[in-house]
Amino acid sequence: MSDMDGKGEIRRRILKLRNAMTPEEIQAKSGEIVQRMKELREIRESSTLMVFLSFGSEVLTDELIRWGWEEGKRIVVPLCCPETRELMPCRIDGFDELETGHYGIREPKASHLQSVPQREIDAVLIPAVAFDRRGCRVGYGGGYYDRFLPKVPRAAKIGAAFACQIVAEIPADPYDVTVDRIVTEKGIISSGISA
Repeated sequence: MSDMDGKGEIRRRILKLRNAMTPEEIQAKSGEIVQRMKELREIRESSTLMVFLSFGSEVLTDELIRWGWEEGKRIVVPLCCPETRELMPCRIDGFDELETGHYGIREPKASHLQSVPQREIDAVLIPAVAFDRRGCRVGYGGGYYDRFLPKVPRAAKIGAAFACQIVAEIPADPYDVTVDRIVTEKGIISSGISA
């Protein structure tokens, strides 16, 4: 069995689990996760915070974004560019600046994109299908974050996931970038790779 089979199998199994959660469960657990995020030093101390816009059964992040604005943070969200499979970090100052874009995911309106230099990002909130305790992740297969994360070496890399998305071990590829911490409704997992 190749690594890809391993990841594909994990992706199928965990998405099935995550998609089985009720909207109420997702809402309640996301609330707990966001609460923990607000208490996390790397997020509290960030002035430019990049947050994914939740989609489907992902951890709901809108409340964290709202809190970030209230705290005077510059909030940046990813814009997917399918031609290059790159993520472009764009600043948003309100949810009215979003539209439904590629893959049905909300993204900044094309009419007024405010691109932010990657080096200015202090912390990145990263979605995934699954994480293991070493900070390895299984994404959705597009490789967007695999390409993006090496470009923000200084940024704290924080995974957001429900406890059901934590698996024993993910087969790691050499180019995989690990996350520093994973926040779930049950607690914070520090990957041990960084303090």
